[in-house]
Amino acid sequence: MSCGACSPQVHDDAFAVRRAVFMEEQGYENEFEPIDEDSSCIHVVLYAGRELAGCARVFPEELERTLNPGMPQSPACSLDAGVQQGETYIMGRVAVMPAMRRRGLARELVRASERAAREADARLIKLHAQEYIRDLYAAEGYEQISEVDYEDEGQPHLWMAKRL
Repeated sequence: MSCGACSPQVHDDAFAVRRAVFMEEQGYENEFEPIDEDSSCIHVVLYAGRELAGCARVFPEELERTLNPGMPQSPACSLDAGVQQGETYIMGRVAVMPAMRRRGLARELVRASERAAREADARLIKLHAQEYIRDLYAAEGYEQISEVDYEDEGQPHLWMAKRL
């Protein structure tokens, strides 16, 4: 597992997973954005042996509000209480290569992303999950904080959050 300051290899590997899963498999048009290049965006890449298995990313909520205001913004929720500005992170782009699925790797990516966010002083993580994967996040302690929406390329998504 690699995460943190993004080496060119980690960056390229994360993008390869996202391209394969979100663009080629799920048909998303544009998977990449300025957030990916910001130094406060933490890319997490998972390898099974030497094989590229999956990726995720976490970043400060303010980064999305600044660099990508057109994307769905996280809603306020009861878990925000007592969390200071800069302590809420967004997790996203959690993806596992098709050949690597059903091995618990997505859970490992979520946990590694949480550790990376915690190390960056996050106290709360929010995510805009595809609806079909809600149970994975719920099993990891995330609470649903919104109704289902279709703001992300027409795919059903919902907001979830977890205190760290």
